[in-house]
Amino acid sequence: MFSASTRMTTLLNARNVVNLLKEQAQKSVLLDATWYLPTESKDGKQEFLQNRLPGAQFFGVDEAKDHRSSLPHMLPPADEFAAYVGNLGIDRNTNVVIYDRKGFFSSPRVYWTFKVFGHKNVFLFPNALTDWKTSGYGLETESPSTPAKVNYEGANMNNNLVASFEDIAQVLKDPSKSNTRIIDARPHTRFTGSAPEIRPGIASGHIPTSINIPFTDLVKPGITEPKPVEELEDIFAKHGLKDKSAPIITSCGSGVTASVLFVALELCGFTNVRVYDESWTGYGQRATQDSSLLATGP
Repeated sequence: MFSASTRMTTLLNARNVVNLLKEQAQKSVLLDATWYLPTESKDGKQEFLQNRLPGAQFFGVDEAKDHRSSLPHMLPPADEFAAYVGNLGIDRNTNVVIYDRKGFFSSPRVYWTFKVFGHKNVFLFPNALTDWKTSGYGLETESPSTPAKVNYEGANMNNNLVASFEDIAQVLKDPSKSNTRIIDARPHTRFTGSAPEIRPGIASGHIPTSINIPFTDLVKPGITEPKPVEELEDIFAKHGLKDKSAPIITSCGSGVTASVLFVALELCGFTNVRVYDESWTGYGQRATQDSSLLATGP
């Protein structure tokens, strides 16, 4: 049964999803949010067309974005988000269950996007394809269904969940007077500047005062699902993150794995977390022009 207590849980498993679809099929939409790094040469949408969870729709990280920005996938304006998800059959009251083929990589970005625009009933299904199949359920292989378009009303951006360059600059203006922690989810070699960025022409290194918690430290091997909350809390505590009301900004390469950090912090009860939407792709371009913005080393 999809109970009231389940509704308070961000993470669902196959049994939860099956119960949800049995009880509220007309009010629920599964979203495949698979996205790959530019270096991976894979196409999440093409994989979706081959097979998917039954009835799922595809949410394109590079489709539902601000197309006026030169950066990879900045948040879209609220009206464009509303139009995009309305075309997927999602309205304000829909139960949205998000998964990706890696397990827990790009789906948190889409979860965060829905949260930014005020959607209440949004869930993550980690390790979805494996959990689904090992639970005895099959994948859909015929052409995906075309949903009836609906009107998504009341989408407004919650800026309390989004950080801009101006927010970063305010922290750097006088770090001694700021209690905001900036956490970088990129691999340690990119954080230190010892490895190049995956996008050409962008400086390598990190934001001064930021700390590095690679997102891979927060997930189980294979990027399948987040580690248990107790382990996550230990990781954060070792980095001095104990005050769960203190302001935190998460960053990464382009805002995708910063959202893994966002969800991990949310699972641990942190209440004042923002994702730096442009992340290093935007910041690194600025640092290429202004070396005072750049730090290297541990």
